[in-house]
Amino acid sequence: MTPIVVTLDAMRCAMRVAGFAWSDAELEVLRPGLERALASLDELERLPLGDTEPTTQYRIL
Repeated sequence: MTPIVVTLDAMRCAMRVAGFAWSDAELEVLRPGLERALASLDELERLPLGDTEPTTQYRIL
């Protein structure tokens, strides 16, 4: 599996669209967590769930 690399430029664009104005230093602090989260999502998308029945849960409050 190729590690997911998030660039500062991509983060700047995403933050600008979301309405945030964070410095490059703040984005550098966030980058490792973002890369881990994206890697986890990639792992989940690769799971072979074709024949798995969906789970249904009802909660009564």
